[in-house]
Amino acid sequence: MKISFIWTGVLCAALLCGRASALETYYDAGARALPMQQAGGTARAMAMGSAVVAVPQGSASLLWNPAGLSRISRTEIGLHHNSGLGDTIQEIAIIGLPLGGVKEEGKGGAFGGLAASFGYVNHGSFEGTDDIGLPAGSYRAGDFSGSLGWGLELLPGLSGGLVLKGNQSHFAHKIYSAYAADAGVVWTVLPALDLGVTYSNINLGDRIGGSRLASGWRAGAAWTINRRLLLAASGELQDKAVNRLQLGTEYLIGGVEDEVNILALRAGYQASYPDPQLSGLNGLTLGLGYVFTRAIAIDYSMTPAGDLGTSHRLSLTLKFGGRS
Repeated sequence: MKISFIWTGVLCAALLCGRASALETYYDAGARALPMQQAGGTARAMAMGSAVVAVPQGSASLLWNPAGLSRISRTEIGLHHNSGLGDTIQEIAIIGLPLGGVKEEGKGGAFGGLAASFGYVNHGSFEGTDDIGLPAGSYRAGDFSGSLGWGLELLPGLSGGLVLKGNQSHFAHKIYSAYAADAGVVWTVLPALDLGVTYSNINLGDRIGGSRLASGWRAGAAWTINRRLLLAASGELQDKAVNRLQLGTEYLIGGVEDEVNILALRAGYQASYPDPQLSGLNGLTLGLGYVFTRAIAIDYSMTPAGDLGTSHRLSLTLKFGGRS
């Protein structure tokens, strides 16, 4: 008997895969594989509507624009948890560090920054059926992913970065794998304005049953109005897939000058084309963050996805070295 796990697996990847949330994926299931990002990656990014292509995020820049790794000034460990849509649970661990001595202005290592990640998604168990719809036992589905990235300041105010990554998906006894690269740049046009561009999922080889990797461009801007208020916008253009406009903001309350005891209020919105036509609240994102000290920060976000439910993300970031 031929167990019909393939379509379930494709749908699972399309809606809940380790590279995309329900609001960040291509909705014509089966035409593309491995959507462009790892479920938004972090709570901060998702709370800001994913409009973070031009927002330096420390080690988490690995998941959005590797050029931002050029600004890492301290060793970082980030632990990111995602749950809420069905039985799916996602975990991502990222470590990043500056290369060479940190520059006097405190923005990155002399040879840029390096980061690596490992991720796992457990989609839960599913009931299999044969060709005529009779029960054929249950199976489990999940994904493993890993990436390695480097960002470097190429010219004053202009940084570039590259990520090499791999993903392996397990659906019952089937395994699908893919290897790809991301490339990006960040340009500081003005002291308060950054522009960013990335191209994601340059195919380096795959075994995904004839589907093609979801690849495309992202471009965005980040405007630091003052030390407390950040505005961001980005757009995403995929080949024959969902295109998006993303908006986000972050407002900081507390000891911004000393970088301790800071409460971050975040919100964002995503408009997708074509419309995924999910009923209920979707597109809006909200979140909070708190910086305890320069070494410890925690972030939370919630992303309503209409009938699919609400995705909850929790991130813990630890920093080492430098001034505490």
